Amino acid sequence: MFSTRSPTLIRNPQRRRYALSLLLALVLAPARQGMASTGAPLVEVQIGVGLTKPPYIMGSGAGGLEYEIAEKALEAGGYKMVAQHLPPARALALLRAHHLDGMLSVTEGIGGEEYISEPYLHYQNFAISLASRQVRLRGIDDLRLYSVAAFQNASLVLGDTYKNAVTGHPAYKEYPQQLTQNKLLFTGRADVVVTDRLVFRYLSRQLESPINSVQTLTFHPLFPPSPRMAAFRDIAVRNGFNTGLRTIRQNGTYGAILKKYQEFLQP
Repeated sequence: MFSTRSPTLIRNPQRRRYALSLLLALVLAPARQGMASTGAPLVEVQIGVGLTKPPYIMGSGAGGLEYEIAEKALEAGGYKMVAQHLPPARALALLRAHHLDGMLSVTEGIGGEEYISEPYLHYQNFAISLASRQVRLRGIDDLRLYSVAAFQNASLVLGDTYKNAVTGHPAYKEYPQQLTQNKLLFTGRADVVVTDRLVFRYLSRQLESPINSVQTLTFHPLFPPSPRMAAFRDIAVRNGFNTGLRTIRQNGTYGAILKKYQEFLQP
């Protein structure tokens, strides 16, 4: 026979409180989205992220390898990144005028009183040539033997040895539009291009017929990896970023972002 008594859940005060707390948790769950792992709401921070530089920065609202790493590191540290797409010099000026909380992609040489994070990513520049041209580069000085197309300001950021090698070189030129480098290399109008390998790989996919962009390449490792850090006005935000960066490295988020862009990471 079925019991006619009220269910135990209703008559037992302890269970009733448990049921109510469970129901409340389900109701409030959507409101907890966007909170840090501690349960505290994420604090918004205004961050200069640079202009479009695929695949690192894909443009407004489109993410990118560098963008997503910084975003997730800040999130794991208790902050929500509000991105401002700005040229580096403009971002630094706004940071120092207290109109930004931080900026990405800096080096320790920027000076000032900002708090610099741990490196969250390394850029890797190469001298790249067509394998069919049989270019031989034993060192940076050998670039003098070839026609070279480099990214804008390469002579200012790649060190004194590079600057000395290309200064006065009649077949050396820097280009503000990096897609031009890809075109020059694949059409044989430059022997060597100097650029970051991920940027080159991404831009090669933008080339259209009749340019043959699937030719075999040689990557000459003339340059050391270039670490990228973030700069912050507030030491608490910097520390939160560093803590969050370690967290996403440990929990697999960092690796998942790298895997997402794996097609660009192949040398």
